[in-house]
Amino acid sequence: MTLFSLEVQKTFLRWRTYIGFAAILAAVILLEIVIKLNQDSMTHAFAGGLTLDFIVSGNIVNVWTVTAFIMNSLYIHVPFLVTLVAGDMISSEASGGTIRFILIRPPSRSKIIFSKYLTMLFYTAMLIIFMSALCIGIGLGLFGNGDLIRIQGGAGIVILPASIAASRTVFAFLAAILSMSVIGSLAFLLSTLVENSVGPIIGSMAIMIVFFVIGNLPFESLAALKPYLFTTYMNIWQLFLDDPMNRADITKYASALLFHDALFFGISYYVFIRKDIKS
Repeated sequence: MTLFSLEVQKTFLRWRTYIGFAAILAAVILLEIVIKLNQDSMTHAFAGGLTLDFIVSGNIVNVWTVTAFIMNSLYIHVPFLVTLVAGDMISSEASGGTIRFILIRPPSRSKIIFSKYLTMLFYTAMLIIFMSALCIGIGLGLFGNGDLIRIQGGAGIVILPASIAASRTVFAFLAAILSMSVIGSLAFLLSTLVENSVGPIIGSMAIMIVFFVIGNLPFESLAALKPYLFTTYMNIWQLFLDDPMNRADITKYASALLFHDALFFGISYYVFIRKDIKS
């Protein structure tokens, strides 16, 4: 077996790995049941007051509007689930006393750190794919197909026809993988610096929350910092649900997220390569 497959196997043998999947399963099922039970009131909420001025017909509460609603609802919670595993990738080896054994034997440190990082990315992708399968699968069964109706900042209410809502939603989930990978990369970096898993989990979430607060404060003195905060670009998935879709912004956001991924992994690589196995 390759080193990557061994790391994946080791990761998915830990019970902590399945906390995220279980939490998403419970949250999605609960949210979709609540929406189903309150479908009349949710119809008005999803239409954004459109029904006050126009006669709206069709299936407003459908799989695509419900999925977009759930993605917004779990926007802050999913990063925490990612850090549960990402923050444990290196620190668990240190706390378990196996880090010295790993570093004094082949394969090389470069292969070890790359395989662990790829495993973190694989877990993140699987978590988001699992969430997308649940949202779309259960949503189709409970609500059926229809046009995606959402409020687009600065453009009012946007209606995406059902014919393109599916592909846009799939691209939104793919963008969410990239967005969550940055949180995973940050937790992975912190995991190389400490010998317990609690620090990277709490630390990465604390940094994300602080960046969110700074980015949303209406002060001109902080406006100059916003382009440098990775949280500014984490809502990239919402851009795929806009109409028209701004490709320039998508490219900008994706580039910024990829830059932070590379930055966090680069620092992780440097720290891991120079790690003192005697400490």
